[in-house]
Amino acid sequence: MGEINPWYWNKINLFDHVAPEGRQAFLQRSERREYRRGEHIFRAHDPANRVFFLESGLAKIYYLSQRGALTIFWFCVPGDLFGAGGITGSLEQSVYGQAVDRSAVYAISRTAFEEVLHAHPQIALNVIKLMGARLRLACDAMTDRVTQKTDARLARVLLRLARNWGDITPAGVRFRVRISDQELANMIGASRQTVNRVLGEFNSAGWVGRDGRTLILRDAVGLNELLARADRDDTARSTTKRAHFRFESRRW
Repeated sequence: MGEINPWYWNKINLFDHVAPEGRQAFLQRSERREYRRGEHIFRAHDPANRVFFLESGLAKIYYLSQRGALTIFWFCVPGDLFGAGGITGSLEQSVYGQAVDRSAVYAISRTAFEEVLHAHPQIALNVIKLMGARLRLACDAMTDRVTQKTDARLARVLLRLARNWGDITPAGVRFRVRISDQELANMIGASRQTVNRVLGEFNSAGWVGRDGRTLILRDAVGLNELLARADRDDTARSTTKRAHFRFESRRW
């Protein structure tokens, strides 16, 4: 997969390097609303005529299949823009946005949003960077499901979430937000039981622990080394397959 801690794991705030008047223009044309834990900000098939900005709290973006299978794409943190349907010009939202904690959200119409982008190009550049990061995360998730075992997929997600949510403490990097085994499973395409087992292995290795229901990343180096080994193994498998393909092609 390349870098262990790539650029697109970093927080990208919509208003990074934006002049105060740019932020003010966006917020003045937006409607602010607070959401309770578990309340939906939008649902699939809602009109995609607005874009959302998370001021505080936490929101998760997920997809629910017709059979009831749930896939979490990512968690939005303060400073994030979300509701991609309203950015791309879709008629309907295709995913769900739900408040995980009590959250404050600004919603802006697509028309007003586009006008703000024209007037304040730095916001537009930040949107491009944010969308590029989301695309890379989606590509990583798809590639991992095909090429990596559960332990590597889980290690990568834990390291990324710790980067976004982590508070450095004497015990390690403490997750600022509680996340359940089921939510982790929904992020990596595994069962809750499998995630629970792998977390137990990580705990035995001294890499991850818990304080009640809160995760603590105790040894990022250990998880990074696991990822590095997994990526080397994947590269070796790919090289072997290409060599075999070339050999078979020459036979024909």
